[in-house]
Amino acid sequence: MRRMLGPHAPTFDLNLLLVFLALWKTRSVTKASDKLALTQPAVSHALRRLREALEDELFVQSRNGLLPTARAEQLAGPLQAALHDIGASLASNRAFDPSTASRSFDVATSELVELSIAPALFAAVRAQAPQVLVRLSRVPDAKAAHAMLESGDVSVVVGSRAIRGAGLRQRAFADVRMSVLASRSLGVRQREFPLELYLTMPHVVIQPPDHRGSKVDHALAERGVKRQIGAVVQNYAVMAMVAARCGFVCNVPSEVAVQFAPALDMTIHELPVEISRTPTILSWHRRHEADSGFAWLLRTVQQVLAASETAQPASPASSKRSLKAR
Repeated sequence: MRRMLGPHAPTFDLNLLLVFLALWKTRSVTKASDKLALTQPAVSHALRRLREALEDELFVQSRNGLLPTARAEQLAGPLQAALHDIGASLASNRAFDPSTASRSFDVATSELVELSIAPALFAAVRAQAPQVLVRLSRVPDAKAAHAMLESGDVSVVVGSRAIRGAGLRQRAFADVRMSVLASRSLGVRQREFPLELYLTMPHVVIQPPDHRGSKVDHALAERGVKRQIGAVVQNYAVMAMVAARCGFVCNVPSEVAVQFAPALDMTIHELPVEISRTPTILSWHRRHEADSGFAWLLRTVQQVLAASETAQPASPASSKRSLKAR
């Protein structure tokens, strides 16, 4: 390996530094040659080249072997530290052990996905890698997401939209299904929430960023009906709590409904209108796949998403009946 190294050594051979350190540690050309598996003439020739390049004797003969000059003393520490760092960097990929590793990863998710997988993901990380920190953040716009995945600022993105860009890989998992959460006091026993009651009961909603309404609102509007909005909140957890406290209804991801319903004394129902499901897409950049730490994180996220996928109950045919059929 050759590179520029100052005006006195335009083609300095970095392999000479290994010879320098061997001479520094052994203080002997003979011992250095044995250590490096080189002939003694080869080591002597390398030392001569070092002296010419650095314009210093570096090592002088004495009764006790080679003695380093002041210049050699000055070089030894930084060179040893540099080679140690290089070795550590080269070994880090092979040495990642989840049970002992101390590292952090950033995962960007949509709120829907975060509510669905966060408990299982953190439980898996805690069980396998107690010293690893996973930070969840919101999914940025597509252009920023690609740049962050490429740079490694974000390890993986789990959202509802495909991210386009060179070097990206993606895998689709089960779509997110929505359910209706209602106060048990309403006495609704049907599996599918009654449309009439659905339209008259106040709803707790999250206002979409574009203010054009949700998929449910679009589906209702296509059939000339509209639901009543009783409260607008910022996240699904608050949505469920407000609905329980005020006797309203709300739509939440089915997995989240299963978690909230017992604690809030609510009942779970299918939507009375068919809506398109929200996809779950895992995205990452191929340039990080050789990193064993990243590979472990990717496997863990995929396992959690796959477990969530198989845990989802099959959607019955009745959930696909449209308003028009009523």
